[in-house]
Amino acid sequence: MVEQLKMYIDGEWVEAESGETFEVKSPATGQVLAVIPKATVDDVKKAIDAAEEAREKISLMPIPERVKLAYKAAELIKPYIEQHARELSLEQGKPIRESRAEVEDVIPNLLWQAEDLKRLETPVLRGYANPDMIYIVTREPLGVVGIVTPWNYPWLMPSEFVMQAILCGNSVVYKPSSYTPISAIKFVQYLVKAGVPKGVINLVTGPGQIVGQELAKNEKVNGFLLVGEVDTGEQVAKIAGVKKITLELGGNGPMIIMDDADLQKAVEDAVFGCFNNAGQVCCANERLLIHEKVHDKFVAMLVERTKKIKLGNPLEGDTDLGPMNNEPGVQKVERHLEDAVSKGAKILFGGKRAEGFPTKLYFEPTVIDNVTPDMLINKEETFGPVAPVLTFSTVDEAIEIANDTPYGLSSAIHTKDLNTAFYFAEKLKTGQVVINGPVLLWDYHHPWVGVKKSGIGAVGGRWTLEAFTELKTILLKLGRP
Repeated sequence: MVEQLKMYIDGEWVEAESGETFEVKSPATGQVLAVIPKATVDDVKKAIDAAEEAREKISLMPIPERVKLAYKAAELIKPYIEQHARELSLEQGKPIRESRAEVEDVIPNLLWQAEDLKRLETPVLRGYANPDMIYIVTREPLGVVGIVTPWNYPWLMPSEFVMQAILCGNSVVYKPSSYTPISAIKFVQYLVKAGVPKGVINLVTGPGQIVGQELAKNEKVNGFLLVGEVDTGEQVAKIAGVKKITLELGGNGPMIIMDDADLQKAVEDAVFGCFNNAGQVCCANERLLIHEKVHDKFVAMLVERTKKIKLGNPLEGDTDLGPMNNEPGVQKVERHLEDAVSKGAKILFGGKRAEGFPTKLYFEPTVIDNVTPDMLINKEETFGPVAPVLTFSTVDEAIEIANDTPYGLSSAIHTKDLNTAFYFAEKLKTGQVVINGPVLLWDYHHPWVGVKKSGIGAVGGRWTLEAFTELKTILLKLGRP
């Protein structure tokens, strides 16, 4: 059954002003799942106006009342985890086990945010240049916040950012990816049921060139958060003006395997980081840098392990790898592999679209060896189920290869030597360095920071609270008795 879903503006579920719509098709089956409104600029402006009208309402709501909204939303979602996991697998393509974990993570995510808000502390400072002064530092909401999230985690992302912005006392205009708006709409439905006031949450669906661009440049929007590609982030930075922006962009995460590493664990971490969510993760293992002394053994183990990955229907419980989400993503993977092979790389397993499936988005888990720094698969974010293997001989060579990229989101080092681990941690130019784990690691409350072109600002736990608030200092002059 095809769902007919609507946008949410100023407390009402509405169609686009133009009446235009677009279809959402399942990457798993090719079937149309839903028909979604295609917003116009006027729709976006109406949502922004509604948010501006409601900004004082939410900012004046006592923190305990805002916290109750998060707890209520979590309570409402919990009984329907399995239903939404199945919907997510059909809409996004990830295996049901991963979908179930994502929707389950929404619950503690909402609760962590509520608890972080309760404990958000700011300092009280005594004057130094002015000894009779006390400086009381506070945090206030930004006002109207625009939020744009991607298609790879369409439940987790809005639970992390949309609810957090509201908890901070902001009103929100939210645009989900056009590839996965169903999950986002379902999440917003729970916020409405939880009692989020009229105008505080607004959901607008449609193309980024219209919706996202208007959110980024509109002067009534006081803050803007984007999780997406580097090119999109650069466009936002150019048009956003002086509003507070937070950008969590792409990555090209290197996972480095030293010659003293536990190879069995390293192989498992490589498989997880390369093939989880079909490699469509900003912090995926985008590159495997292997010490020359263990290269042959590691690669042989990796190929054997990759052969055991089951590519199939994401709704089946034993499926390890589902389809990729969209055609442009598959074409990028093909382009990177073709470039690498033309320059001397060798595909050891996989390397092409799989046959016998309902859509052409099923791509074989792939291991490619003899990758060199000049290849696109090393230079750019591939964002697909590929394990590219590069070889190095010294620590400094590994660091040079790892850092030779405009990205700087996450990296990993496998070694049994603590000194080596911390040397890499200091030298790798990424916002997160994982020791003896996959590049792909995330938690509810640690700071997530992209350096270089991987982002501006930090998110995660109280750092997201800081992203959605601004500092104010109250100066109090004390008299002397």
